[in-house]
Amino acid sequence: MKVFQYHTFMNESFPFKIEVKDHRHLSVTPYHAHEYLQICYVIKGTCIHNVGGRRATLVKGDLFSVPPLYEHCLELIPDKEAEVVHIDFMPFLLDRNLLDLTSLDSFVDFAYIQPFVQFNNTLLPKLNLSYEGQRVTEHLISEMINEFQRQEEGYPFIIKSDLQKLLVIAGREFTKYSQDVKEHQLLRLHRKHFEEALAYIDEQYMNHIKLQDAAAKANMSPTYFSTVFKLVRGMTYIDYVNDIRVVQAMKLLKEEPDWSVERISAFVGFNHLTHFYRMFRKKNGLTPAEFRRKS
Repeated sequence: MKVFQYHTFMNESFPFKIEVKDHRHLSVTPYHAHEYLQICYVIKGTCIHNVGGRRATLVKGDLFSVPPLYEHCLELIPDKEAEVVHIDFMPFLLDRNLLDLTSLDSFVDFAYIQPFVQFNNTLLPKLNLSYEGQRVTEHLISEMINEFQRQEEGYPFIIKSDLQKLLVIAGREFTKYSQDVKEHQLLRLHRKHFEEALAYIDEQYMNHIKLQDAAAKANMSPTYFSTVFKLVRGMTYIDYVNDIRVVQAMKLLKEEPDWSVERISAFVGFNHLTHFYRMFRKKNGLTPAEFRRKS
C-alpha cells in the first residue's frame, strides 16, 4: 500500500494543498494512506468511499475526515459523475490553534475518533451537511482555492483562518449528525477508551510503559495511536512521557531537598542518569543541581 508523504507535494514552510478531483483523478487513485490529515467534501455527484474492505456511498454535501495513516480509497460508480474537494494539511500548520481545537470534543470525534466507529455494519466516517453548513463550507472552500491558486501576499493567514472555521463547522455539524442513541454510545465508548489511554500514561509515567500498552487501552494500533496522540497532545508519545517525568522531577527537587539527583531520576522513571540530565537541560536550560540552587 502506498503512503503519501507531505513533503513530496507540499511546501515545507506551508504544508497545505487543496484541489478538486473529478472522475479523471478518482479512477486512478489506488488504496493508500497519507501522513497528513485530509478533509474531503463532495461538491457534485456520488462515489464510493472504501475503508478496510467496507464501502460507504458518498453524495453531494458529504464531509468526511481521513486521519493520518488511515487506509482508504475513493471509487467511481459506473455512469455517475463525482467531484470531491481534497484539503490536505499537516496539523502543525495550525500550531497552537490545533491544540485549541482538540479541546472541542466534537472536532476530535469527527476528525480522529469517528473513523473507527462502525454502526449496523456500515461506515460512519462522514456526515451530510445541513443546507446552511453546505453554503458556508462551499464559501470557505472557494476562498481557500482562490487564495491557494493566486498566492498573493498574506495568503497563508487567510487559508489558516478559513481552515479553522471549516474544522469548527465540521465539529458542530457532526454533533447534530450523531444524535442517534446507539451510534452516540459507540462514539462515546471509543472516546472513553482513548481518554483512558491518556489517563494511563499520566498515572504510570514513572514505570516502564510501552506505546503498545497505551495503544491497546485505546483500541488503536500503535502507529495510529502515536499519530493521534501527537495531534491531541502536541508532542510525540515519548516526548510527552519524558516531559511528565521532568516536571515531576522539578517538583521533587524543590520539595525533597534531602533526595539526591540520582534518586529523583530513578523515582520519576528514567533508567539512565545521563538521559535524565539531557532531558532536564533540554526543558530548563539548567542541570538539576543548578535548578535546585535557584529554586
